[in-house]
Amino acid sequence: MVLSYLKKLQSEYLEEKLLIEKEINNLQIHIKENTEFTKLLEEANDPNYESFTPREVNARHKIKIQELKEEDKNLQKSLDEIRQQYSACASKLDELDNVIKAYKKTIKDNGQQNVDDEAYRITLLETQENERQRISRELHDSTVQNLTSLVHKTELCSKLVEMDPIRCKLELSTMSKTLREVINDMRQVIYNLRPMSFDDIGLDVTIERALDKLENTESKKIHFDVAGDPYQIKPVIGITLLRIIQEGCNNAIKYANASVIQVTLTYDEDKIVVEIEDDGDGFHVEKVLKESRDDNSGFGLSMMKERVYLLSGNINITSKINSGTKILVEVPIINKEES
Repeated sequence: MVLSYLKKLQSEYLEEKLLIEKEINNLQIHIKENTEFTKLLEEANDPNYESFTPREVNARHKIKIQELKEEDKNLQKSLDEIRQQYSACASKLDELDNVIKAYKKTIKDNGQQNVDDEAYRITLLETQENERQRISRELHDSTVQNLTSLVHKTELCSKLVEMDPIRCKLELSTMSKTLREVINDMRQVIYNLRPMSFDDIGLDVTIERALDKLENTESKKIHFDVAGDPYQIKPVIGITLLRIIQEGCNNAIKYANASVIQVTLTYDEDKIVVEIEDDGDGFHVEKVLKESRDDNSGFGLSMMKERVYLLSGNINITSKINSGTKILVEVPIINKEES
């Protein structure tokens, strides 16, 4: 009875947390769209173009810029308030999770029958929502911003086509380049959702290519080694391991300022072991796992732990300030795929 109530409360807080995350994301999108539009209006209001841009157009642009800046102040204020709500909700969830764990331990110690796997389903739901959040941010940071820019430039070109045909052509040329970037970004998003090479060439080469691409993009040194005799595994396990490796390397580059990363994939008889070691700044593991970042992007380590948990594996993260970080993941392989 008590556990059912706690689980119901946990589910309600989790739903509230997910709604707040979506609201934060929407506000961030709105603010960035306003910023992009303001930049375009300020460019169109450049003194160099005043000789051929009607004064009434410039006046309207100035008014609109002022309105957008005022709106941004209000949106930022709302965003700060909602982030406080998110932090409070996350703290309540952490406290509730500790209470549930303690209660389960009491039940187990007393030899009573354990509860069903509701916690597993909640973890799975949160993992899925966090993944959707990651994809949402990825689309917003590239595709949505570029498309928003194209909309504003189209509106600008419709005004310039008669007043300034030369500048209109230049803007159209820029739009063509932006459209190509959108196409490339979408191809990358599709590849990230399901690397096609995984089906054709296997896990080892897919990981190697993903790390090579990350190394070239970020200008960091990433070493990749394979130990043991490779064997076929279920695709869902391979994709999840790839995601864990990508997340670990991205965290090392973005947050730890690592210059060298060592990734080792070991095939044991009954398990696969992944080691990710870097020479970065290091951090306090427990502190980072409990706290969320202000930009709502600090799900990296928790998502890695949840992915490993869903594979019935173990993860161990060790780190010291100024001494780098080491992530060790072990995933049991019960039934290997037929070659």
